[in-house]
Amino acid sequence: MSRQDLANARMGQLVGADRRTYSMTGVALDRAGVEALIESGCPVVTYLPGGRLLWHDEDDAWPAWADARTERFSAGRWEAADGSPLVVLVLRA
Repeated sequence: MSRQDLANARMGQLVGADRRTYSMTGVALDRAGVEALIESGCPVVTYLPGGRLLWHDEDDAWPAWADARTERFSAGRWEAADGSPLVVLVLRA
């Protein structure tokens, strides 16, 4: 994802690889909530220390979650205008 995507994400919006615009909902997710959304096919964006954003969908979402849950992280639910969810994982240094 681009530097512009990072700037927009900090403002509460980002355009995913699926071309949907997602907005922050303010809903924090626990581990069970993250797993339920990924199980349903929800894409995941990982926000890495240093400001890098990585998009994961379908087969990539579970490995991204497996890596993140061994680290210190917070997770939030973002949504597109059509109600499609996105899990955003913020990894802490």
